[in-house]
Amino acid sequence: VGEGRHRESGQGRRHLARNIAIPILLLASNYCALTESFTVPVHCINHGAKHRGLARQLPPSTARSSTTITTLSASTIATTTSSTAAGAGTRMPINENHQGLTLVNSDPDVYVIREFLPPASCDDLVARARTKGTERSPVAYAGWTSDIKDLLGLAASGPVSWGAILGAWYEARDDGDGASVLGLVLHALRNYVGLFAFALVGIAAFTKVRADGLRDLRTSSSTTLDDLSQLGARDFVTRASELFGDPASSSSSSLPHPASYFEAPTVIRYEEGQVLAPHYDANRSADVEDANRGGQTLSTLIVYLNDVAYGGTTKFGKLPPSPNTDSQVEGSVNLEIVPRKGDALLFFPADARGRFDERTEHEGCPAVDEKWIARIWRHAARVNPPFGLDDSLIEDHL
Repeated sequence: VGEGRHRESGQGRRHLARNIAIPILLLASNYCALTESFTVPVHCINHGAKHRGLARQLPPSTARSSTTITTLSASTIATTTSSTAAGAGTRMPINENHQGLTLVNSDPDVYVIREFLPPASCDDLVARARTKGTERSPVAYAGWTSDIKDLLGLAASGPVSWGAILGAWYEARDDGDGASVLGLVLHALRNYVGLFAFALVGIAAFTKVRADGLRDLRTSSSTTLDDLSQLGARDFVTRASELFGDPASSSSSSLPHPASYFEAPTVIRYEEGQVLAPHYDANRSADVEDANRGGQTLSTLIVYLNDVAYGGTTKFGKLPPSPNTDSQVEGSVNLEIVPRKGDALLFFPADARGRFDERTEHEGCPAVDEKWIARIWRHAARVNPPFGLDDSLIEDHL
């Protein structure tokens, strides 16, 4: 009887080992698939087009300066083939009657605004940025909290759990009839703790490598201009406020001024060869990671501050070309906008409720000639200094 029981136990352990090995291989393949989703896509870039003497360019739309940080994430940079409209709803409201507003793509809405800023304001923004000085545009790893959570969940429920069980079986295999359920459990718990700690170290290293790699995706320099006594910054914020809301109505009520939802204007400089890789301006983890800067980015407003002969177009790789504007790059298979001095580009990285819209993936194609842009991000909630504008400046100058 004892011999039969021992033989049955050995056969059961062989079945257990086989049943464990198969899930481990499947989990490992899933892990590889997950890490492959972090691969940065390579997009074909048209950077030599010229349009009526003006550069077909657009400065990359998400840059930040010493106080503003471009948020790029491995998960958001990855190109997906899933339904890009999933979960996205109605965008935030704007002044549909704003002068020069032209719809170049519908659902998601993308607008070009002709002559949004006068030349004098564009020149002032460039001159002030030159005087203040620009630094390499910082890049933050947006979505890192979600990525770590996903990786930890995968590790805890997959390789760590099965590794702990397999290790416990291996350690107890020589115990023979002396093996007990309690012993197996203790072995498994000890192994689980050790493997989980090892997984934590690996995930931390992986996240660090990804964060370091994101810095190479943005090569511009930038600075913020939050002094509204200056012509360029004041004019930019004033016109953005008119676009996103009526300042008069907010000043006569308890509602915050529209500019209180803005990050301070950021001026970005692109020299020859500098780019911004395909990315999104919204953050899937904005409620946690961007809580100190107004939460989710609901709208991006870019103004082109100079004319550039070649390069630097703005391309939306998931949207078709537009027949509604002469700002469209001829021959491009995607929505690709020609920047003109004073013109603006407006789009919505998330819907009015803050839900991420994958269709707004865009890139700043390589600059051939120097180009300058200014950008305002409109957030879901008030943005306090140092990221936003001081209330006293808004009251005094707007």
